[in-house]
Amino acid sequence: MARKSLKDGINNPIPVDPKYVRRGRKFSSGLDPDEYKYVGKAIARKDAKELVTGKALFLDDFTLPDMLIGKFLRSPYSHAIITRIDATKAEALPGVEAVLTYESFAELGRDVRFGYPPHKPFLSEHLRYIGDPIAVVAAVDEQTANAALDLIEVDYEVLPAVYDGLSAVAEGAPQLYEEFDHNVVPGGFPVMQSEGAYWHLMRGDVDEGFGECEYIVEDTVAFNKMCAPASPEPPGAVVRWDGGNTFTCWTASQSTDGPRTFNATVLVGATLHVQTFNVGGSYGNKQTIGYQVCSAALLSLVCGGRPVKVMQTKVEQLMAFETRLGSQVQARIGIDKDGIIRAVKGKWTVDCGGICNATQGQVAVGIGEAQIVMAKCENWDFDSALAVSNKQPAGCVRGYGGQELNSCLALLMSRAMQEGNFDPVEVYKKNYVADGDVYIWRDGLPWRAHTVNYVPIIERAAERFGWKETWKGWHTPTWTSEDGRYVRGVGCAIIGNADVGEDTSEAYVRIVPDLYGTGIKVYVHADITESGMGQRSSILRVVAESLDVPYENITIVRPESDINPIGIGLCGSRGTITYGHALANACEDLKAKLFRACEGKLHITSDLMEIRGGYVYSHTMPGNRIPIKHIEANSTISFTGYGKHVENFSIPSCVMCFIEVEVDTQTGKVDIVRMLTATDCGQIMDPAAIEMQLQGGIGAACLDTATFEENIIDQATGRPMTYNMVEYKWRTFNNFPEHESCIMESRPDSFQFNAIGVGEISGAASASATMMAISDAIGTNVAEYPATPAVILKALGKVEK
Repeated sequence: MARKSLKDGINNPIPVDPKYVRRGRKFSSGLDPDEYKYVGKAIARKDAKELVTGKALFLDDFTLPDMLIGKFLRSPYSHAIITRIDATKAEALPGVEAVLTYESFAELGRDVRFGYPPHKPFLSEHLRYIGDPIAVVAAVDEQTANAALDLIEVDYEVLPAVYDGLSAVAEGAPQLYEEFDHNVVPGGFPVMQSEGAYWHLMRGDVDEGFGECEYIVEDTVAFNKMCAPASPEPPGAVVRWDGGNTFTCWTASQSTDGPRTFNATVLVGATLHVQTFNVGGSYGNKQTIGYQVCSAALLSLVCGGRPVKVMQTKVEQLMAFETRLGSQVQARIGIDKDGIIRAVKGKWTVDCGGICNATQGQVAVGIGEAQIVMAKCENWDFDSALAVSNKQPAGCVRGYGGQELNSCLALLMSRAMQEGNFDPVEVYKKNYVADGDVYIWRDGLPWRAHTVNYVPIIERAAERFGWKETWKGWHTPTWTSEDGRYVRGVGCAIIGNADVGEDTSEAYVRIVPDLYGTGIKVYVHADITESGMGQRSSILRVVAESLDVPYENITIVRPESDINPIGIGLCGSRGTITYGHALANACEDLKAKLFRACEGKLHITSDLMEIRGGYVYSHTMPGNRIPIKHIEANSTISFTGYGKHVENFSIPSCVMCFIEVEVDTQTGKVDIVRMLTATDCGQIMDPAAIEMQLQGGIGAACLDTATFEENIIDQATGRPMTYNMVEYKWRTFNNFPEHESCIMESRPDSFQFNAIGVGEISGAASASATMMAISDAIGTNVAEYPATPAVILKALGKVEK
């Protein structure tokens, strides 16, 4: 079979064959958007009362009979070998049911390894980051478990450490894993790339492309402070061994699929039945929660099936759970005289921290998002390298590789625009993806953008922000105080994501007649976990609209892997399209079954029927109808429709951010004065939800990674200095800047209700927009994240460089 990617087996370029370019499809709900009753309307969430009254169930509220508490003893060193470990005293402590060290765990005969490819042992004498588990304890309560940890005796041989990607791959750097020469992890992720590994984008002829350029810039830019999204609820899991190789898991993950599928490759051959509750925020971060699930599972196994709860503390979350990727990008970008980017050449070195947890997928998405921003560029040679280091693990976070790469490449784009004195808004309009543009997505395959045009939202957002009136040109402040101390500047940036259609999902919609009267209830089977966005409620609007059933009569079943069809949950802003499409298809399937069953009773064919208010009606004979309850002789029989969404990357999203900053040139302090976030979401599904998603881009390690948010490491010891919410600087709610949302509804051909998810990227361009604004305010380029007062003063020449 001919390869359909832009590479052969050794990642070399081949031409794009148009017949292999993926395209979208045509969809229609058959309804007039102006007559929607539920889609786009303000409706209370299904779980609103439980949330505001404190009755909503979260993982930490959940308990089981005879449940034990699991706790980790963690490494105090960033790189060390255990030379001696003695858990005898801990094992003898009353109330302690199990203690696992690398020595005792080896006796179980299980090879449990995390990451891709599997490389990080569950417990090992080789410790690779501060917080790396040394031992895990199960006890009757938290106090006893913590006391047991204090009784474990450990001696170490401390080893040299390395704390960033470029240093990790350098000759002579400390080696973390024998299988990763120079600490470089193999590229490619088969889960996403079924037709061949993809990590190096090669298209066209970059030398020829640079020959077409009027302005060329080149530099190395870093976004490597590996900020923590810090969801309010830390990661955790309760697991019970059910015998054999079967476990039941209750998790704080944002999906049931992540813990089930990814941890099945860690606990090889295991079957995991997964349930979730309300999740206290995830921000894309609480996906597989591997260490929590697997440690609880293994402790339950050695404790004879007693359930074990493992919940991280906030300190553990900040020092040992996954952060943003560290990124160092060396790149060259060329732009022609008309403001079109013609060539990009570079290499992205990614710091995975102590474990590479499927980071290959994030890299592929990041490279795809770069093409969406520079969609007219046909000449690319952009490589990537994944490196492990002695930092805590990095992994999935909202933005999923795109924010990390955009924060670097956007600064180089800005410099190219400066060279040609281009207005950045005009450059983004010319270069951003539009209908017909081709890009290579995370699967390594070419996709053609389908029915999208984001120029109108870029223009409207610029007008609402007052860009033409405010922006004075590159390195020119928009305002200066009378004494010259305070200056202001404005900036903008744009980003998009084609993952909004990622992964295949299924759904069932079931109509159940009321026992009395002619009413009906509708039950939705779709594996959606509620992690704060309201999606379990808002997606039901599709069903209410499709079946003309009152919203209050619809129930979505609990998120549990055993009772729901396949779906990877909410990530990548996929929920709107994938579950919306699957549910709309399920409703169409359900209506087709109902209409066929009514043909003999209504004496018309199915194409002349419609469903309204629990009845099937005839188009041709007004008033000729039949209650759904009476379609079958047995009035209690239910009807079920099945729907599926098949993965499709042809509808990329768009979010543009405008920022105004004020800089104190004496102290270097930067304040965000105002912010506008703009998107074309196709069709607003839930007005409150889209507004909150855009506002949410301020947090989750997005906006403030530009000015003060960072994970600070003591370079002498490797110890994290920002290990609690006092030391880790994070914007509080009462310090939010003035924020405005600008939303358009162009209704592209995404699925029956023409919506596009945007939450994944709502803040992903805000950091680079802020850096542009700072640079214009102070009259010189600032490219060091975050732009702390020290960085600003250095740029102004007020401290030694």
